[in-house]
Amino acid sequence: MRSAAPLLDAASAALDAVCRPLTALLGAGMAGVIAAQVFWRYALNDSLFWSEELGRILLVWLTFTGATVAYRRGAHLGVDSLARRLPRRARALADAGANLACLGLFAAMTAYGWGYVRLLAGQSTPALGWPAGLGAGAVPLAGAVLCVHALARLVAGRRAPGAGP
Repeated sequence: MRSAAPLLDAASAALDAVCRPLTALLGAGMAGVIAAQVFWRYALNDSLFWSEELGRILLVWLTFTGATVAYRRGAHLGVDSLARRLPRRARALADAGANLACLGLFAAMTAYGWGYVRLLAGQSTPALGWPAGLGAGAVPLAGAVLCVHALARLVAGRRAPGAGP
């Protein structure tokens, strides 16, 4: 299984290379839409009817692409007070268990997220008229990316994100 580690690491790095700039772009887009909404509302005493909906879609995508970037870097919060006290072998088992638990969660996120996108098929957003599943599509896509990150971490035998030193 160790022979898959370089391939999974490369896939994880490639996905991260897409998600990092996408997250930055989504953040900038959301800030721009919200700034325009505030300007139109308070300076021009008018409203951009579509801005709240677009801002919400951008926020969902920003949240989930940002989560993939944070997970890969181990930037999520974690409680490691027990794991740090374990002997090396027990800590490695605990880390593998944590990585497996994360993988299970991400697989469920992917499957149920895709089911939700399919449920929304044929519906459109009220203001923009875009497919309603567009915002929800961030969930299964991020879940799939997170699965790759978790598999790469598991196969390489690395510590679970947030597990401390």
